This record gives sequence, C-alpha cells and structure tokens, in this order.
Amino acid sequence: MADVVLNLVGKLYAGNIRAVSDVSFAVPDGGFCVLVGPSGCGKSTLLRMIAGLETVTDGEISIAGRVVNRIEPMHRDIAMVFQNYALYPHMSVYDNMAYGLRNRKTPEAEIAARVAEAARILELEPYLKRRPKQLSGGQRQRVAMGRAIVRKPQVFLFDEPLSNLDAKLRGQMRVEIKTLQRQLGVTSVYVTHDQLEAMTLADMLVVMNRGRIEQIGEPLYLYENPATIFVAEFIGAPPMNMIGLDPAVGIPAGLSGAESLPVPPTGAMLGIRPEHLHLDRGDGERGSRLRLELKIDAIEAVGAETYFYGHLGSTGPRLVVREAGRGVVPTDGARAFLADRAHIHLFDKASGRRIEM
Repeated sequence: MADVVLNLVGKLYAGNIRAVSDVSFAVPDGGFCVLVGPSGCGKSTLLRMIAGLETVTDGEISIAGRVVNRIEPMHRDIAMVFQNYALYPHMSVYDNMAYGLRNRKTPEAEIAARVAEAARILELEPYLKRRPKQLSGGQRQRVAMGRAIVRKPQVFLFDEPLSNLDAKLRGQMRVEIKTLQRQLGVTSVYVTHDQLEAMTLADMLVVMNRGRIEQIGEPLYLYENPATIFVAEFIGAPPMNMIGLDPAVGIPAGLSGAESLPVPPTGAMLGIRPEHLHLDRGDGERGSRLRLELKIDAIEAVGAETYFYGHLGSTGPRLVVREAGRGVVPTDGARAFLADRAHIHLFDKASGRRIEM
C-alpha cells in the first residue's frame, strides 16, 4: 500500500491557461480522498496528473515515497476506473478483467485466481462469460472495478465513475465502492462534482474551485465549519442560506437579533443551514436566537421532511427551511423562524473567508 503526496502541484496549458495552482495535500496509506468541485475546477486534471496522463508543470507528486513526475503511467502501480467504463465490447467479462494482467505476461493460473477472487468480491461470477452489451450499467461498472482490483495496485483512481448511472443505482454503487475500498484497504483518490457522493464516500474531502483548494478535511467537519462562502454553498443540499449584512444599510427587514454580530465595514454574509431554522411557535425562550420573518412562496412535503421556500421580509433573499415532519403553512402566508446562534456562520463579504465569532 502507499500514501499519495502532492506538493505545490500546478498545471499550465499552452496559451498561459492555468488549470491547477499550488495544490498540496497528503492521502495517508489506505485513505479515501475525494476531490470535489464544479465543472472546470481542475479536479480531473489533478487526477490525471496523479495517473501520469497529464504532465506536471509545477511541484511534485509522490506515491509510496517515490516522486513520479517523470514516471510513465504503467510504472506508477496505479489502477484507474473511468466514467465510461472503457470496456472492450468484443471481449467477455473474464477477458476484460484479465486483459491488463495478460499484457504484463502474468501466468494464466495466477490470472484465473485473481479474476475469480475479484468476481467473487464484486458478485460477478454469473456474468464472466457475458459481453459488456449484455450487462446493466451497474454491472459494467463492477467489471471496470474488477479490472482494477486484479492488478493489485498501490493506488486506485476514480474519475467520476458513477455519473452515467441513474440516481437509484448511484446510491447502491456508492455503498459498494465504500465497502470495497475498506475491505481492500487500498489508497484511493476519487473525483466527483456530486457533493452527496463526496460526503458519503470520503475519509478526506478536498474542495476545489478555479484550480485551487478551498478547504480540506473530514466531510462532516467541512459541513459544520466551512472556511469560505464557496464551501458553505457547495457542500450541503439544499445549500446554506445566505443573507447579506451591510453596516451602511443596517439590518435587513425581517431579521432581528443580529445587531451584535461582528460585521466588518466591508460587509458580511450570514449563513444558516436549512435544517437549523425552525418555526417560531411562540412557546419557547427566544433569548439569543435570530428571528427571521419569511413570506412563504411554496412548500414541499416529502414524507419525513417538509421544505419551506420564502423571502426574508417578503422582498429580501430567498431562503429554504427544512423541518422534520409534516408542516402545514398557507403558501401565501408569512411565518417567523428561529435559529440558534450556535448554528449560524459569518463570512467576510470581500474575501469570502469565515469570520470566527
């Protein structure tokens, strides 16, 4: 097994186009690191540099203590699982999984043993004689993973492997990938734009934006302690509610209890997650809570939860509230919601960075 270390890694394309800048992080041996961010943020480019499919312009990448900047992909001891499966349509499942080993002149007896073990782990034993066109999308993805497993690499790389699957199958495959990675204990780096995928899979989350790292840490820590406005809005579904605070203008209409917040002269953004807003039923101590009056525009009852959509003070920013259970509020009604100060976040409007309170 091996750790993966990136030290000030950058990528510059022709025409002075900067795709990745000064990226540094370390994935420990056996860790599961997920690179997440919007399209064009540099996450796939970074993964391809780790794989050796893109050259490194700046910095160093090391695997198991060995700098691999100038080492060919085949000699890095990594295995990559792609978005489009990259299976050979004319070959059986067995031959697809065995292909890489045969290229390495591995003895057939060892190939058979490795393929059999991978097929058992991935529950592909009944399909070894089939061709890819005879398989479902989830089964094809298992074959692609099996082809990586049989190589027994030091590192697994996943490039958005679930993006071609439907929502239900993506959920099932997330569980299978996480279970498999824990079972094998192989260091893994996984790229996705889906923040739910990132949150559920990662031991270590790297949030990227415009070629740079916004924040690194455990998924729940980032969710509860976003370092920037970008992370606050990107991690979480629905995203964090944001309310602008401008000292020159005063407290927005519909908001009370925010007078003592440490708002800088340049202004701030007040963040509250939808689940941290609760209906003010007038039956408790408001104390140091924030109170927000919303004009409700729409309600979504989804069984165990109810979502309220409304505008602060009727004309302010649009906010979302997520309440447990089934709430009933007229769609044209105005209601007040409360938020504990322990659950509010404050960000400098100019820099986008978190303000500690």
